[in-house]
Amino acid sequence: MSTPLKVLIVGAKFGELYLNSFLDEQPGLQLAGLLANGSTRARTLANAFGIPLYTDIDQLPEDLDIACVVVRSAIVGGVGGQLTGNLLRRGLHVIQEHPVHPDEIARHQQLAAGLGRHYIVNSFYPHTEAGRCWTRSAQRVSQLLDGQKPQLAQLTTSRQLLYSSLDLLLQAMGCELAEQVSVSLVDRDADFHTLSLNLPDSRVLLRLQSWMNPDDPDLHSLVMHQLNLAWSSGYLSLDASYGPVNWTPALHTDSHGDDRQTLYASTAHYLERATALPLHPAAIHWRSAHEIEGPAGVGWLLQRMAAHIRGEPVEAGLSDRYQLALARLWQETLRCAGPAEQRSVTPPRLIDIEQLRAEV
Repeated sequence: MSTPLKVLIVGAKFGELYLNSFLDEQPGLQLAGLLANGSTRARTLANAFGIPLYTDIDQLPEDLDIACVVVRSAIVGGVGGQLTGNLLRRGLHVIQEHPVHPDEIARHQQLAAGLGRHYIVNSFYPHTEAGRCWTRSAQRVSQLLDGQKPQLAQLTTSRQLLYSSLDLLLQAMGCELAEQVSVSLVDRDADFHTLSLNLPDSRVLLRLQSWMNPDDPDLHSLVMHQLNLAWSSGYLSLDASYGPVNWTPALHTDSHGDDRQTLYASTAHYLERATALPLHPAAIHWRSAHEIEGPAGVGWLLQRMAAHIRGEPVEAGLSDRYQLALARLWQETLRCAGPAEQRSVTPPRLIDIEQLRAEV
């Protein structure tokens, strides 16, 4: 067997989900260390996974192959970009967690190419099983309809999750569209801005949350990811970040105008068709999302990185050109929407299933 590629995780907060990708076997890969600031959390994680904890880049061994930089980039006030550049110069291939400014992506892509390394921005949610199911299903519907584009496309999300939402949308509709989109503002209200993503032959309606909580910017999304694509044959929906993915077929029968039979005496085949088809279930709870579904997406991307290192072709959604175009569209969409309102809010009242089932 060939020597496994050694993987370094950089960052001990969201980086925990990257570490969790090694709870399952990763063929051809070896978890080799954690680079973090030495916090109690970092020490606990390194001990739990049985790996070295490094607190300075100069401490790293020379035999590492891949680094996952899970530290905020410069555009959101972090040093992830600086770390990425330094690790590329040390000869590592790098996966950098999103969001990343397009100028930073361009610099890293140029640096990686000059050093013969691979560099990928991970927008995370498109690589989960639910995200890949959504993308594959959309592409399959279009294929079955002889290349027909959706007649309706809409997405709702927050500022924090716009980057990954645009990636989910474009990988479903066609990565080549990323360079062809213009953005215009349609409307504003108290909680959402409505924007139009204008494509050559269609448009996408985007509802973008207009505010963020400065005290806790990672939370308080009114909607995290919700996407819908509709064709004459039905509509495809990604209802939440980790699923479910559903296909709702159009209701149609050629005998609709035939008044000779009642419904319960009818032999029409359309009555036996499902009203909706679940293609992928939702994660059962947030622990599962953080320990299974999210990490499995990271594992999938690590395997793709390993394949690229072996010389296999790069998928359209991971190509340099597409990733740079996606970041530019994200930047232009935020520019068009205008600055987010800073709004301090109280924690939401949580409603569980038993409350919903209770009689009014």
